Amino acid sequence: MNKIDRRSFIKLASMLGVTAALPSLLTACDAEPETAVAPPVNSSAASSHTVLIIGAGAAGMSTAYLLTQQGIDCQILEAAPTYGGRIKRTDTFADFPIPLGAEWLHVEEGELQKIVNDDSVGVATEIVAYGPEAMAGYYEEGELYTEELTDSDLKFVDSTWFDFYDSYIVPSIADKMRFNTQITRVAYDETGVELTDQNGETYEATQLIVAVPLKILQDGDITFAPPLPSNKQEAIAEANIWGGIKVFLEFSEQFYPTALSLPENMTNTGQQLYYDAAYGQDTDKHILGLFAVGSKAEPYQALDPATAVRDYILAELDEVFNGRATKTYVKHIVQNWNEEPFIRAAYYADSADWLLPPVFSEPVDDKLFFAGTAFTNGNDWGGVHNAAQSARDAVELVLGYPVMSE
Repeated sequence: MNKIDRRSFIKLASMLGVTAALPSLLTACDAEPETAVAPPVNSSAASSHTVLIIGAGAAGMSTAYLLTQQGIDCQILEAAPTYGGRIKRTDTFADFPIPLGAEWLHVEEGELQKIVNDDSVGVATEIVAYGPEAMAGYYEEGELYTEELTDSDLKFVDSTWFDFYDSYIVPSIADKMRFNTQITRVAYDETGVELTDQNGETYEATQLIVAVPLKILQDGDITFAPPLPSNKQEAIAEANIWGGIKVFLEFSEQFYPTALSLPENMTNTGQQLYYDAAYGQDTDKHILGLFAVGSKAEPYQALDPATAVRDYILAELDEVFNGRATKTYVKHIVQNWNEEPFIRAAYYADSADWLLPPVFSEPVDDKLFFAGTAFTNGNDWGGVHNAAQSARDAVELVLGYPVMSE
């Protein structure tokens, strides 16, 4: 019988926020850098920098926020008409916000205060842990087994990752974001960087932080002059990036456990999980979420989202719950991340090579820096907390000093 422990649940639980468990020999590499006193805001170090950022997802927004805290002149150029990227959410499907992308906090709640990086600001975002009443279901060979769900991930209450960023990060950088601006070319030399967008307009700065999804680089949406180093090009080309989909269904009653695992739901090529999306919320709605990535997402992605995917899912659930899904179905919503034009995937696969993320994130000629869920030290990837950490790492490389508050 399959088991959902913390490691498995993290891998199954969040479309854009998975924590990848890696070899224990890497643990020592995950220590926080030594702290030092940062130069005061508006110092000569700050005045010597102008920084452009490509991408207004969690990494790009965190990057701009930290640079702004340090008095650095920066601007985010975002291809989409709004900010958020893979922390997208909707507040029209239910009476609480539904996270269409990243959903869980996979690390301690203190990470939210760490992202804000200002001890004078109290983070009021409510978080809930899974209690003893939370049950994990395992369906195998025609039988449904249940046991207590043991998991240390945290859920946002009446909120999402998007709402957290919208409340604490966006207000200080809102005037620094330019939308509908797709960067197609990056030129760089010892004097600085020059970016060109889809309309031929150019932008110049001292340095650049690239905070677009890894899939966008892999597909060659941005050309670099000179080209990126060969090892970085090879690593990006080789990257195993999972596609992904999330589906939410409302039912008139709850007939399902907190988490439901189907046979072969977690493999090296893909993962799938049904889960109670309304858990911990102040609601009487019964909302079931489906998360699927890689090969496990493909059957759902191949179907018409309006009807066929609904019927496929209801049939899948009816087998487990003796027809109760079809009898109690109300409505559904689909988020296919492969169809987002400036994202086109979920994240770097959990089973992918852990040696590649450090290559993804390596700076180029002290001009190009990289941030995002996959641009890490290889110890962990895929979560919003990884995006935020990568932003801190990139900003500290740009400035040459730590930026975290003490």
